[in-house]
Amino acid sequence: MAGLAVSLAAIGWLMRHFDLGAVARTLAGADAWVLAPLPLLLIASFALRTQRWRLVVEHQPPVRWWPGFRALMIGYLLNNLLPARAGDLARALELGRTEQMSRTKVFATLVVERTADLAFMLVLLSAVLLSYPAIPTWLKQAGVVVAAITATAIAVLTAAHTMGERFVPWLHARLLRRLPDRTAARAREILQSALAGIAGGFRPGRFTGFLLLTIIIWTLEVALVWLTARALSLDLAPGNALFVLLLIAIGTMVPASPGFVGTYEFFGVAALGMLQVHGIQALAFVVLLHLVTLLGSSLIGALCLLARPAAPSPRTIGAQETEPVHREEDKP
Repeated sequence: MAGLAVSLAAIGWLMRHFDLGAVARTLAGADAWVLAPLPLLLIASFALRTQRWRLVVEHQPPVRWWPGFRALMIGYLLNNLLPARAGDLARALELGRTEQMSRTKVFATLVVERTADLAFMLVLLSAVLLSYPAIPTWLKQAGVVVAAITATAIAVLTAAHTMGERFVPWLHARLLRRLPDRTAARAREILQSALAGIAGGFRPGRFTGFLLLTIIIWTLEVALVWLTARALSLDLAPGNALFVLLLIAIGTMVPASPGFVGTYEFFGVAALGMLQVHGIQALAFVVLLHLVTLLGSSLIGALCLLARPAAPSPRTIGAQETEPVHREEDKP
């Protein structure tokens, strides 16, 4: 309910300050030829995100690309339709179902992926804060909040990875053994699966690949923002396109309705205002960018949902919730 209230407040503010009819007319005049490459950029971004996620998911046999892509897109579709990022849970359930993996382990990889994404965004935001000294105080404060969230998440994941093997026996000795045997065993399995999911993010080779893919993904998304602006005859330099993208990314961290309706537009317009781009053209650009990403991810997600197999793929049948957390030869 809080997210819906925030979105409604943002939509109300936009309706008071903009002529939506004029926005619609501006959108109707968008250059379709300039927009033509955007579906390819979106698909390439999603494909690379799948590959990046596969680097984090440490599993034998390795996760196949198509099931990973399908789970990713189904998750995006449901995030666009359901509250509280329910699509992330669906993403973990879907990959666990088709690849015969522990759902807990898959969900732990999502936490690692999101934390690494936040860390990269924080680096970019720091560069932006240095490049745009006249930005308002609230944006600097938002950067501090993002940094605090990121630092906390990294600290928790690092502690879990380095001390997790010792923590599980300690927890069992002091707490789990007091529970019924079946419940204690299940809790231990879930903890071990979570640690196994975290482990993939701490392999140096995998981290390097993750970083390179993240750079390419952000480059594609900046190109998407730049082309969307060009379609409306808005001259937006690549650095400014990155600035807008970062502020929208911060905006999507605020509780909102499914699909970030309202908050996406509010933060996008605020970013353009800092670049001295105001009025109908600013809102039309943000609405068009939101439509491209929202409809693109929803359409691909719907197709993936239709292509979803009725039964798990015939591989590693009988996989268990418990998976090895570390082996000595795996340790860097």
